[in-house]
Amino acid sequence: MKHPLISMSCVLLTIPSLAQPATRDILAEAVVAYEAGQLDSAMARIGRVITQEPASAKAFKLRGDIHQRRREYDAAMADYRTSEDLDQNDPRLYVSRSALYITQGNAKGGLREADKALDLAPLDADAWYNRAWALYQGNDLEAALKSVRKALDVDPRFPEALYLSGVIKGARYDEEAGVEEIDQALRLNPGIPGGLMSMAVLLYEGKRYQEAITKFTEVIASDTTELADAYYYRADCHYNLGNKESACEDWNRSVRLGDRDAAFIKRNYCDTDASKIPKKPKRQRRRTTIEF
Repeated sequence: MKHPLISMSCVLLTIPSLAQPATRDILAEAVVAYEAGQLDSAMARIGRVITQEPASAKAFKLRGDIHQRRREYDAAMADYRTSEDLDQNDPRLYVSRSALYITQGNAKGGLREADKALDLAPLDADAWYNRAWALYQGNDLEAALKSVRKALDVDPRFPEALYLSGVIKGARYDEEAGVEEIDQALRLNPGIPGGLMSMAVLLYEGKRYQEAITKFTEVIASDTTELADAYYYRADCHYNLGNKESACEDWNRSVRLGDRDAAFIKRNYCDTDASKIPKKPKRQRRRTTIEF
């Protein structure tokens, strides 16, 4: 399955016809290894291509993608620049570079590169997706939603785009529509990072507390990165349903994981006879992020 941002499916179709058969075959093998997550094997092969054919823009672009997947961002950018010097007409190069900028938190750079890709390939779903993500990162929710819908017009079964659309709708306080689209996305790709947690939070924000408890329980069983938040929100669901004992069990767990709001609630509610939380902390609205 293609990576949502750095799909290499086009590479096999656009290798320059002047490439020597040997390097063309090695490059194809490198693409297969990259898509299978065999980055060391892909890097070894792409090194051979660059040695034999140092003017291969595709080879430098792929090596940049490997560096990006390894989080070697400076090396990735250097290879993308070399690839651009050799060929300024590959839209996939700008898709990859937009992903790099977004990963580094540079929304403007990500938007600029996505637009370059779209100038060359107006129907590239990944480019529209990256553009939407950059706009979301820059808090332009209306424009982000328009761009992600463009991605879905091209590919209606693009799970990451469906997920992003749901996240944006949730950020616009349309929790019901957000939950529906995130659910569709997770049916297509259950492994979207943060997807289950985002769905649980939108259920909570939509006051669908019993359903949210079920989802937070799934998060707790499968995700070690957001346990403090998951326990906190599940506790608050129990609290809103009038179950102090279950709520405080979860807030105590969240306290042990370092959550300060949960610590306040433990001191002023769980460790007292109070029936309500005095001056309940106002939880900052969770800013959903998407991992590339």
